[in-house]
Amino acid sequence: MYKNAIEKINKFYDLNLNSSRKEAIFDVLEEIIPFWRGAIFYLTPDNLSLEFSKNFDNISTIQINKKLSEKLYDTADENFKPDVAQLFNIQEEKILCEKLVIKGAVFGIIILEKENEDFSFDEKLIFKTCASIISNLIKDLELSKVLKMQVEALQSGIITSNKAYADVKRQNKKIKESEKQQNEFIANISHDLRTPLNSIIGFSELLSNKIVGDLNEKQNGYVEDIKIAGIKLLEMINEVLDIAKIESHTVKLNISNIYADVLIDEVCNIIKPISDKKHITITKNIIGEILFKGDFIKLQQVLFNILGNAVKFSPENSEIKISAKTQGDKVVIKIKDEGIGIAKKYHKKIFDKFFQVENSMSKTEASTGLGLAISKEFVKMHGGEISVDSSKGNGTEFTIILKSDYQG
Repeated sequence: MYKNAIEKINKFYDLNLNSSRKEAIFDVLEEIIPFWRGAIFYLTPDNLSLEFSKNFDNISTIQINKKLSEKLYDTADENFKPDVAQLFNIQEEKILCEKLVIKGAVFGIIILEKENEDFSFDEKLIFKTCASIISNLIKDLELSKVLKMQVEALQSGIITSNKAYADVKRQNKKIKESEKQQNEFIANISHDLRTPLNSIIGFSELLSNKIVGDLNEKQNGYVEDIKIAGIKLLEMINEVLDIAKIESHTVKLNISNIYADVLIDEVCNIIKPISDKKHITITKNIIGEILFKGDFIKLQQVLFNILGNAVKFSPENSEIKISAKTQGDKVVIKIKDEGIGIAKKYHKKIFDKFFQVENSMSKTEASTGLGLAISKEFVKMHGGEISVDSSKGNGTEFTIILKSDYQG
């Protein structure tokens, strides 16, 4: 169910709520979670007003009492769902309800109802994610209206009451403690996985290089498959570990002198088993001797993520070009492929965590959806910029601009 949900969730990003039908949000939701009817209500201190719906035609505005209003405005209060079920005269097992939140302030609720069966545990979890995405979609569409409702709530004293403030502080503390424990767990488990995985990759290289004797063609193919699978799995583990470090602000840069040709050669050598398997030629064009300052390991990973994607989404027997040059006090590195390309509407989204452009290749290639998000953060930490130039079907070119004399 989760795989199907992840594929369908991307459809939310294709919606244009300015021009789409009011039911469009629920059309996408219904592909992910089957339901009978659904509605989005905007919240004011004394009522809920219907804004988007499917099969909820007989309701426009519902009065709410102060107790429910306080529960709905309190982001930490999870005990509002029985009250909402009662308000709409729906059995609690047959309703999903989540708050719509922007920048820590509630501006509405979204509800789904089933007619004959209960919602499953998995459906409840997936619905939370959908509600978060829908909050941001509505923010982009009707920010002024949402802000107006939040001002009304502030004026009525609901959001700023001392009790609510204390609850929010307490909740924030719990969230931070939970995030810290989660990040520590991820770091530990990732380290435990990386150690044996590096051994697998290392031993497969020994076998490939015939250090312990000759292999026949079939054995050589098996060893190569093991090595490639190990490299891909190591990449995924590193990405999970890095995003945990980025989010806990524990990433530190080890600044040293870097020669661009050495950096690029090492990345190309790491990626070679994967590119060779698809008969992809990687052409390097490094203009002059380029020396700059940065964290070698972090920048190596940036290039590995981008070059890895280029190989992944390029056809067999194609070419990938990687170039480097100085431009004033900057170093410019470009990676250009002949792959499937990226539609312009996704150019910003591809740097978001977990976002993946849906296409025939992404369905067959395992990925965390974190590589470009991590790359962007590492480049930003160097005071640099990363951008993409691409269109569907015409290949992709990534450009990385770094400071030559970055001091950290």
